Amino acid sequence: MSVREMERLRLRPGVGLRFEDPFGGPLGEGLQASIVLADSGLPPVSLLPTPSGHWTAQGLPGLRTWEAGEGDDPALLARLFEVSVNDPRGRVLPARFRLRLPQNRLAHLECPGAAPGDPPTDHFPIPFFAAPARSVPAGWACIRASVRELPVGDPDTAKPAAWALVDVFQGATRLATGMADARGEVLLAFAYPEPPDAGAAARSAFDVSWPLTLSLRYRRQPGASIPLLCDLLAQPAKPLARSVAGAPPVVDLGADLSLSLRYGQPLAVATTGARALFVQP
Repeated sequence: MSVREMERLRLRPGVGLRFEDPFGGPLGEGLQASIVLADSGLPPVSLLPTPSGHWTAQGLPGLRTWEAGEGDDPALLARLFEVSVNDPRGRVLPARFRLRLPQNRLAHLECPGAAPGDPPTDHFPIPFFAAPARSVPAGWACIRASVRELPVGDPDTAKPAAWALVDVFQGATRLATGMADARGEVLLAFAYPEPPDAGAAARSAFDVSWPLTLSLRYRRQPGASIPLLCDLLAQPAKPLARSVAGAPPVVDLGADLSLSLRYGQPLAVATTGARALFVQP
């Protein structure tokens, strides 16, 4: 018996996204994610996870012809959408970002710092940042800090540097980037670098230490809502307080802070002489 093709139906999702867990792999089940036509006042559409670890939605305003497989030029239908993501499991910080849809691949952010190349790679995921209370995988380095705005004062009353980006480097190599939450609390977690004296005689791993530097990117964000991710990724580098002494306090400002990380020991970072890490607003 022969089969004759009478008609071919092509269906496409309105959007395809990959959310990357900062501890590795995709973020799948457990997230609350939605998408809405930006500034439209329309109700949001839920994003749903797929078995492959991606997130998708259909029935998006203005994209019905695209979803029905009509037309191959996404620029002719381009509309701006806003995505909101929250994690009730407390793995990652909430995020809000905008995308121009449709796209002929997994959707990507069109802002500096969001992708390693220009144009972005076909499967570059949307970046997320670890929540400060999250448990760190065994065998990973852990750096925590409470980031506050200058002037130096009581960390309980000083203004938190909400959404600040904190980078940790080994020489010129960035090991990790963390983002402060709305309270200024931040977690950086990463696999330990190679021991600095890997060729030396064997000794206990707990004797190994690494000299690192830490720097801050920060701009005070207006309003109480979660800022757009592209705005946060574009924050400028700001001086941080390396130390404070005396009364009235004399603050030593610098572009970065020197750290010593020891294997197996979580590191709490603060301005010397203070109980928080202070940054120039």
